[in-house]
Amino acid sequence: MKEAAQSSVFLNIESCTLSFKDGKKMNINTDANKSLIINVTIDEPNITAFKESVMKHFRSSDTLPELAKKCGYACTKTFNRHFVKQFNETPKQWMLNIKEEEMIHLLKHTNTSYEIISSLLKFKNISHFNNFCKKRTGLTPSEIRTAKNN
Repeated sequence: MKEAAQSSVFLNIESCTLSFKDGKKMNINTDANKSLIINVTIDEPNITAFKESVMKHFRSSDTLPELAKKCGYACTKTFNRHFVKQFNETPKQWMLNIKEEEMIHLLKHTNTSYEIISSLLKFKNISHFNNFCKKRTGLTPSEIRTAKNN
């Protein structure tokens, strides 16, 4: 199915009735001077299953080939192609972004030592953790932690 067929945007809608699989219905109406903008995206079961599989296995996977295998792909290239189609970024970039978000959260919202954070996020050593932090955020771990109240 082409991307254009999977998602459509409708403008100037006066009212809309949603019919759910369980039989329930919901009516949405607007005021006289307003209109709805409706974005419809088709949820294909295989897409949902792919995303669920990635979310289930990415934390326990140390490498991309390992993640691909756990998600049912023998070929990493095929897994990459499907991943980019669903997440709009490469698996490596996505995993680095997740790691960065978790690192910032742990630094700002806990008093966990840098060594433990480094270990939790699977860095080889504290130096790699410090370099990753500086490269991704422009700040050292201590600068992020100090700025947590700002």
